[in-house]
Amino acid sequence: MPNMTAITSDPESFLKNNLLLIQYQAYESGYRNPGVKRFLLNKEDDFTCMRKGTGIISQFKEKTVDVWSIKSTNAQNVNGWDCYWLPYDQDFKHVVVLESDADVMLTPAMDGCSFGFTNHGGGVYSASHGNLQTPMGRIDEAGLRQGMRFHKSTLHKSDYMNVPGQTDVKVTMVGVRKGNKWRFFYQQYLDQMGAFYLLNVRELKG
Repeated sequence: MPNMTAITSDPESFLKNNLLLIQYQAYESGYRNPGVKRFLLNKEDDFTCMRKGTGIISQFKEKTVDVWSIKSTNAQNVNGWDCYWLPYDQDFKHVVVLESDADVMLTPAMDGCSFGFTNHGGGVYSASHGNLQTPMGRIDEAGLRQGMRFHKSTLHKSDYMNVPGQTDVKVTMVGVRKGNKWRFFYQQYLDQMGAFYLLNVRELKG
C-alpha cells in the first residue's frame, strides 16, 4: 500500500500513475456519515489500466497505471489512510466540512453526479456530492447547478461526461490538503468491466 505522502506531496503525479477505485458500499457501517474514516488500499492485479504519456515523446506511447481498490475498515491497528469521507445517495446532497483532521478526502465515483467546494478561510472548506434525478430517471443537471450555486467551484456531468463515442465515463474525485489549503483533483476514466483507461487528471480550481 502506498504511503499517504505519495499523494500529498505530488498529487498530480500520483493520480496519473495510480487509479483509485472507491469500494465503500452503501450497506456498510457508517457509509452515510461524513467525516474522517480509515481506509485500506489494495492493489488490484486482476484489473488493467492504461493512459497516454504526457511528455513530448512519451505522448505517443501508452503507459501502465496501477489500480487500487479503496475499502473502509474499522480496525485501528492496521496501516491505513485516515481520510475525510463524503458519501453519495440518490436524490440527495451530502456535505462534509474539511479542516486539518486528515490530509485526503474521498467520495464515491461519479458518473452523472455533481461536486462542489468552497473555501471559507482559515483552512476550513466545505465540499458537496449531489445527485438529483428527473421523474424519467435522468440526471437533473439544471437542478444540481441550482442546488450547488453557493459553492465557489463546481463540477457537473456535462463537464466530465462529454467524451465523443463513449458512454462509460466515470470520475474519481480526490481532495488533498497541504497546510491550510485543500486542492481537488479528478481522474476521468473509461470503465470497461475491469479494463480501465485513464483519460485525464485535472484540478478543479477554486
